[in-house]
Amino acid sequence: MRSLTYSLLLVVLVSIFGLGWALDALFSRVADTDKDYMSVVTSVGRELALAINNATSPEALLDGSKYAATLTAVDDFYLPESVQTTLKTGEPVVLESEMGLSLNYYLPNHQQVLSLENIPALDADQSGIKVLFTSVFYIGTLALVLLWLKPLLRRLGLLRKASVEFGSGNLNSRVDSQGISYIADIEKEFNRMAERIQNQVDDNKLLTSAVSHDLRTPLARLRFGVDTLAVSDQPEARAQYLTRVSRDLDEMESQIDSLLRFARLDNVMNDAANSPVDLASLAEECVAQFADESVEVKLYTDNRPASVFGASVFGSMDHLGSLLNNLIQNAVDHAESKVEVQLRSEKDSIALIVSDDGPGLNLDTVDKILKPFQRGETSTGYGLGLAIVSRVALHHRAELVPGVAETLGGACFTVRFPVSQ
Repeated sequence: MRSLTYSLLLVVLVSIFGLGWALDALFSRVADTDKDYMSVVTSVGRELALAINNATSPEALLDGSKYAATLTAVDDFYLPESVQTTLKTGEPVVLESEMGLSLNYYLPNHQQVLSLENIPALDADQSGIKVLFTSVFYIGTLALVLLWLKPLLRRLGLLRKASVEFGSGNLNSRVDSQGISYIADIEKEFNRMAERIQNQVDDNKLLTSAVSHDLRTPLARLRFGVDTLAVSDQPEARAQYLTRVSRDLDEMESQIDSLLRFARLDNVMNDAANSPVDLASLAEECVAQFADESVEVKLYTDNRPASVFGASVFGSMDHLGSLLNNLIQNAVDHAESKVEVQLRSEKDSIALIVSDDGPGLNLDTVDKILKPFQRGETSTGYGLGLAIVSRVALHHRAELVPGVAETLGGACFTVRFPVSQ
C-alpha cells in the first residue's frame, strides 16, 4: 500500500503546486500584457494632452479623436486634494466608472482637465481571467487525478474478476501481477490466500485418497490375521499372527497420526506465537542434530560466523525449525556424502539454501513431491516432509524454489524469507 499512498501524494502535489505554478506564471504574463497596454494608452494620452495644452484652440484638436474626450475647467473638476496635487504635477490620473476607464491630464496653459473616457480595460477587473484560470486549475487537477485513477481502477477490475472466478469455483484464478500496480501488496495477498485455499482443498482430496489407499493394505492384512486367529488352534501360529496384527495396527496408527498432524498443520501455525527468529542460530542448532549422520552436513553463512550473521525473520521458531529439519533430512536421505546448508543475504530477503550431492531432481515433476502424500522414486515414509516445508514456507510468506545444486550437482531447495522489519 505504500506505492498507492506515495503515488497519490505525488499526484496531489503535482496538481496543486505544479499546475498552480504554471497557471500563476501564465496569469502574470497576461497581467504584464495589461500593463503594457495601459502604458501605451497613457503615453498616447500624454502626447495628446501636450498638443492640446500648446494649441490656441483645444476644441479643434479633439475632433476625430479615437476616444471620447472632454475638457473641464480645473475648478469644476472635483478630486480629493491629494489626487488634485498629483494631477497638477503632470501625472495622469486614471479613474474608473461603470462606463470603463478614463485618463485625466492637467492642461496648465488653459487651466483645464483633458479627460479621455470609455477606454476599454483588458483585465476588466481581471475577474473573467481569474474565473478562467481557476476553472483551468480545478479541471486540470481533476484530469490528473483521473489519469492516476485509471490504472488503479483497471487493477481493481482485474482483482474483482479474479475474485468472482475464484468464488465461482475456479481455484486456479489469480491476479496477474505483471506491470506497475498501486495495489501490488493486495494482489500478492489475494494470490497467497487463493493458493492456500487451493492447497487446503487439494490436500483434503489427497487426504481422502491417502486414507482410502494407504490404509487399505494394512486393513486387509489385519482382516486376514483376525480371520486366521479365529480358525487357528496352534499356539505358535497364533503368536505369529498376533505379532503381525500388532504390527499392522502400529502401521495404521502411525499413518493416521501423520495424516492428522498434517491436516491440523495450518490451524497449529495460525495459533502459534510469532516473533523475530535468528535463522543463523536456528540453522546451527538444526545442523548440530545431524552430526552423527554418515553424511557430512555443513553450514555456510556468507563466510561469516552464524553468531554475527544477523539473519532475522518473523515467524514461529518451532515451525521454522521443522522446515529446516525436514529440508536437511530430505537432503541426508538422498545425498551420497555431503549436504550443505547456506544462508545468504539478498536485497530484500534472506535465502536459506539446502543442497546435496545426490541424484538430483526431475524438474519436470518437481511440483509433485511438494504435495502431501506424494513420494519420489527413492522416497520412504508418507511423503509429508517436503509438503510440510512448502506449507510452512507459504505461511511465513517465503518462496520455496526447487532446483539443481551448482557445486554439489544434486538437489537444491532455496527458501527466500522477506526481511523482518
